[in-house]
Amino acid sequence: MANIKDIARETGLSVATVSRYLNGHPYVSREARYAIELTIGELGYRPNSSARSLRSGRTGRIMVVVCDVSHPFYSNLVAGAGAVATEFGYDLLIQQTCAAQWNPDRITELTATRAVDGILLATEPAPWREFADALRSIPVVTCDQAMEGAGYPRVYIDHHQSTIDGLSHLHERGARRIVCFHAPETDRCSSNRIRITAYKTFAETHPGVAIVPQEVPDDLVETGYTLGLSLHREHPEVDAVFTGSDDLAAGILLAAREQGRTVPEELRILGFDDQPLAGVMGISTVRQPVRKMGRRSLRLLHALIQRPGHTGDSVVHIPHTLVVRQTT
Repeated sequence: MANIKDIARETGLSVATVSRYLNGHPYVSREARYAIELTIGELGYRPNSSARSLRSGRTGRIMVVVCDVSHPFYSNLVAGAGAVATEFGYDLLIQQTCAAQWNPDRITELTATRAVDGILLATEPAPWREFADALRSIPVVTCDQAMEGAGYPRVYIDHHQSTIDGLSHLHERGARRIVCFHAPETDRCSSNRIRITAYKTFAETHPGVAIVPQEVPDDLVETGYTLGLSLHREHPEVDAVFTGSDDLAAGILLAAREQGRTVPEELRILGFDDQPLAGVMGISTVRQPVRKMGRRSLRLLHALIQRPGHTGDSVVHIPHTLVVRQTT
């Protein structure tokens, strides 16, 4: 069976360089990585993960806590994080808080037994303060403003400013009565609470604009369609909607077309995320580069794992972009 010395001999690299690559250290040149990867394939080398974990004190696993991995936001976040995890040799352990049988104690169990090297939090275990002691013992990175104010290293999109920018765009396009859809205020996601606060801020600074927050149970296309139908029947004076979700925006657009409402002349529609669906349907939206956020979050977490106590670049802001299409 091939070993590290065999790889070093075949590539002409030092054993130390090969070892750094196999243990996920960042300081290995691209040329060396390619040579090592090619030789590993040719020799059929299989690392002994148990022995490596004993030597390094690390497991090579990272826990990623999301609400629902089937949601486009979380699936793209995990895809971005997964690409970097592969680069550094980590396996991702996905925890879905929406699962009926999921127990928040799972976080405590995995950290107490050191079954993972770090945690990427993209949603909030409730109440998160119950996990504060456990989370202090392991590298943690939050993203999408999860656990805002908890003081953890984070990679985020400014949901307050992105919401203000979206409302300002609708106002500039002539909107004067804007319905703003949001998740229930009991939702554990910090970004939801931040957006609701931004609605209130915009209303206070724009007295000539009526901002009408409306709670929705989910952000599915069919929900948007139902909302769009009732909106036209019950509130024909509404001239704009800010959905917080491209799927909701798509459903509202379909309902508007069915009812003969002209978009954007009679009804302006603004989504959020810039999922492929928004581009296909010509929906204006606020783009948040979710895969990039996943990649940057995993890189930051890797740095914390490699250098305990590392504080450089512990807060990373990912800019958002307003994408104007046919619906505004």
